[in-house]
Amino acid sequence: MLIEIILFLFFGTLAGTLTGLVPGIHINLVGVSLVALSASLLSSVDPVYLVVFITAMAITHTFIDFIPSVLLGSPDSDTELSVLPGHELLKKGEGYEAIVLTAYGSLAAIFILLLIAIPSIFAVPKIYQSLLQIIPFILIGVSALLILLEKKKKNAFFVFILTGALGLSVLNLGIKEPLFPMLTGLFGASMLLMSINAKQASQNKRSQNQK
Repeated sequence: MLIEIILFLFFGTLAGTLTGLVPGIHINLVGVSLVALSASLLSSVDPVYLVVFITAMAITHTFIDFIPSVLLGSPDSDTELSVLPGHELLKKGEGYEAIVLTAYGSLAAIFILLLIAIPSIFAVPKIYQSLLQIIPFILIGVSALLILLEKKKKNAFFVFILTGALGLSVLNLGIKEPLFPMLTGLFGASMLLMSINAKQASQNKRSQNQK
């Protein structure tokens, strides 16, 4: 059994490296695929091995996915006001340092998560019913705080209403797995549109400079 666990740990690490390095391939894609195949896989594979595979893949993904995010997702100078800290370091020629810092952050997050998870195993079952009653108020409070912190509060509130309407409509369509295609479309389409707009703006600026 130990050899099988090591093998699934190894393959999970490879899968996490692949999903982290290749833009557009997310860990959720592999997770959904495994869930879809779980009926046939569980008949021949021990569930413990699948858990080891998914856990190794998820942890590895958190370390690796910052590399394409920092190195390949750097915006043009026209969008520098919205860059992430990693992109700012990359623009200064410190992309390697940005990746190292994200690795340190991921490593620290794993240890912090372990410290939180151990007491949560005993505490959450006892307070779960109470949490269910106050979670809506917590979400409303956090959402209101985020809207108030925005400079354009009306736009933020409008986006908040739109996303709420989108969630209600999608969850009531009767689709078996609506969240995966919806989130893929939202994140993928938005990044593509932003990249296209940034590229067009950069080309227009270069053409104006040449004139």
